[in-house]
Amino acid sequence: MSGLAGVPTAVVGDSGREKRITILASGDESRETVTVSERWYRHKEQAIEVKEAMSRQYLGEGDIHSVGIESSDTAVGDLRGKRVRVAADPEGDVAALDAVPSSVEGIPVRTVEEGRPEQTDCYNDRREDVDGDGENEFLGGMAFEGVKNIKGGGEGVEQGTLCCPVNYIGERYMLTARHVISGNVCNTPGIVENDYGWGRTVNDEESVTPFGFVAASLPEYDAALLWLSSPDLQDFSSRITGEPGLEVVGRVTSDGIDTLASYPATTVYKRGRKTCVTSGNIVASNITYDTKCLDPSDPGKELGQVRTSATQEKGDSGGPVYHHLDKVSGTDELYLLNMATRNSGDYNYAQGSSANALYSQVGITFGGKKY
Repeated sequence: MSGLAGVPTAVVGDSGREKRITILASGDESRETVTVSERWYRHKEQAIEVKEAMSRQYLGEGDIHSVGIESSDTAVGDLRGKRVRVAADPEGDVAALDAVPSSVEGIPVRTVEEGRPEQTDCYNDRREDVDGDGENEFLGGMAFEGVKNIKGGGEGVEQGTLCCPVNYIGERYMLTARHVISGNVCNTPGIVENDYGWGRTVNDEESVTPFGFVAASLPEYDAALLWLSSPDLQDFSSRITGEPGLEVVGRVTSDGIDTLASYPATTVYKRGRKTCVTSGNIVASNITYDTKCLDPSDPGKELGQVRTSATQEKGDSGGPVYHHLDKVSGTDELYLLNMATRNSGDYNYAQGSSANALYSQVGITFGGKKY
């Protein structure tokens, strides 16, 4: 039996059986698990199926710009349940929301009118020598100088915040937001190329020394990987600014995102060059966002996004949003939830692609170097 757009109908029963899931992971290794009811887990999986079907059916209709999942006010088993959230820009055509049903296959659906998430810009800052070895590390949550088009005479594009180091196809790179480098809110392939160097401003004097280049761009996730060509600059620390002694050791999994979102008291933290540190909880997950760009070569949609209530302002693009794991014994650990690339709605909520989407779809791993 199937419902909307071929979504298989699942009946959520009252089974008391339990399921153990991984919520924090480093590479393929499970680092933290929780036990949830099988009833809640089946409900959550059904919500994802409904959300994907509704994305295909409604995203881009009128001014509907995002379809995602949020926690509902109703408990399912021992956790808060899920519902699908469909958003349209109130400044545009919101009539398409009238066709959206209030529930699909038992999953509640909420429609909202809110502004289209905006891209952000940035300002300058400097690196820090956090371990006292005389070298200035590149940290997550730290401001980095604007990317310069060396062949174009050193003209600055934008400036941004670094997310964290990642391992990708056998190399170590620094992750940041793609739109900060391209200067373009659309995701047109080819707009970020290897002839971009990393420049900086010192005492109001521009330097266009090619410190490095963009090694890869990932349009559907608004992400870019930076490579530093000079060996003495390749000091990528897994630490995050303002978290002394702690490092990003892994990611929050897809199950972890949904589970943490079901506990409203769970705090996540965001670092960015403008707001420094803000915090909040997971508001929505598994978001598909329509960039609404008219270029036919543009992929059009950004995938696997997470929205948190941590504040996002101009200057924070590319910054990490993470879960701080308090350990009873040993050193606390940080797990990347998502990279903040947009602010959303009236409260400037931080939104961007999840670390789990980058891991599962692109093959990026987080934490200590694996190669």
